[in-house]
Amino acid sequence: MPSVRPTPSNVAPALTATRSGPRRLGSGVLPARSIQRIARALLCAALLHSSLARAAEDAKPPKPRLEWSQKWPRFRLWEYAGTAAVGLTSLYIRYRVLGTPPVGWQGSNPVDDTVRGWLRAGTPQGRELAGGVSDVLSWGGYMPYAVDLPIVLLGYRKPRLAWQLLMMDFEAAAVAGFLNNGLFYEVHRGRPSVVDCARDPHYDKFCGLGSASSFPSGHVVIVASGAGLACVHHRYLPIYGEAGADAAACVMMSMLTVGTGLARIVADEHYTTDVLTAMVIGFGSGYGLPWLLHYRYGSGGDASDGAAGQRSLALMPLSGGTGRIGLSVIGRL
Repeated sequence: MPSVRPTPSNVAPALTATRSGPRRLGSGVLPARSIQRIARALLCAALLHSSLARAAEDAKPPKPRLEWSQKWPRFRLWEYAGTAAVGLTSLYIRYRVLGTPPVGWQGSNPVDDTVRGWLRAGTPQGRELAGGVSDVLSWGGYMPYAVDLPIVLLGYRKPRLAWQLLMMDFEAAAVAGFLNNGLFYEVHRGRPSVVDCARDPHYDKFCGLGSASSFPSGHVVIVASGAGLACVHHRYLPIYGEAGADAAACVMMSMLTVGTGLARIVADEHYTTDVLTAMVIGFGSGYGLPWLLHYRYGSGGDASDGAAGQRSLALMPLSGGTGRIGLSVIGRL
């Protein structure tokens, strides 16, 4: 039998068939090395996803805690004494000194006269309705007492924090009331309706009573003081738990202040300068006193300090050039 010598023409097809046979996808056979590589890739992807999720969670700013910062001075003895003295003096001026003081001056000016001409209601019924609306809106000034304090005291069960808020509220209200009543006593400015009542006794239901309590607007002082307290408390304390909700409290109270002031002008109870002065007194007392005596000494809570001291660890996949796989630990201790 003649021998067949191997030649390139008959050897190459045999080698090609031998090498390519196991690699064909149709045969359903994969080399063990390919399976290992796929497994390593899947494991790396899973570890990477887990590490990235953990890193993203650690990167989120810590949720602020509702607590009194150690940097803020608590209500001090002289503040208790000062709040009591100023508050009692304000009440004495309001109910024992003022009574129904005679009108000292009318004090109109181009700004007040112009805005009054724009906004004043043209009928007694319209002015009475606007006065009623201003009464209702001004009650919003008690929101820090009626809403925020119960949330802190009953919702969070923090009586000591609620006490600090209550004392700051009383302090601001005492100073605002003292300035309001003191100006009533010193200025004796007549309400806008006084001149019209002199010409027409039926101009307003308050005609004949006489009133020198126009400067500033007491209604606006009340609601502006509440707005200042709401803005400063919700700026430094997450009373509602969310930054948007706490900011909304300040915005809502500020809108109530503006609405009350406009309603008092429409009702022809106050001039524009009465309203603007009341806003400065109320908001300045409500925001300024708590900030000046307490909040300005440091940021709220200790959330940032606690975040700075937290330990953060993460697992990261590590793959070498030889096909080996491992884990690496990175983070902050």
